[in-house]
Amino acid sequence: MVARELGYTYLDTGAMYRASALLASQENIPLNDGSTLASLLESHSMAIRDGRVLLDGEDLTEAIRRPGVAEMASLVSARPEVRRVMVGLQREVAGGGEVVAEGRDMGTVVFPDAVLKVYMYADVAVRAMRRLTQGEHEGSDLRLVVRSLLRRDRRDRTRADSPLRAAPDSLWVDTSSMTVRRQVDVVLEEYSRRVVS
Repeated sequence: MVARELGYTYLDTGAMYRASALLASQENIPLNDGSTLASLLESHSMAIRDGRVLLDGEDLTEAIRRPGVAEMASLVSARPEVRRVMVGLQREVAGGGEVVAEGRDMGTVVFPDAVLKVYMYADVAVRAMRRLTQGEHEGSDLRLVVRSLLRRDRRDRTRADSPLRAAPDSLWVDTSSMTVRRQVDVVLEEYSRRVVS
């Protein structure tokens, strides 16, 4: 929503990792085989257009939101070889233009010189409820989703390459009790304060 309101390109890097995981699964490549996964990614084209995720022109937007894909994406994203390829792809998709990028290493690795960096966080139970509401964990109960999120967070924070960290100059936003509209307003207000004025 922030990108739309600013007229900027929206870059959902999580969707790119999900597409990579789906591709690895389709090609029967082990999710811990970083070098083979990186080579595979280099032999395919990935694009994000109008919120749609395209792999070799095929729209995977719905497929990457199926249950289980987020967990596979977290495993794939832990491989340093994959991250190096993806950082290049993400910068290429952004094209040096005006972009709102979402991802766990945007402000620290991919776009360290970004005008505004926002570190959004929420209570893990709230995040789990949001996941259940979005239908990504069909048939799961809240406790299982919480465990899955904690496992993913731990893996992302402890990986050697591009660990999950807030950039020192980030605006921290606790979204636990915020509506999406309020989150957007907070970001736009800070953008106006830092950039427009």
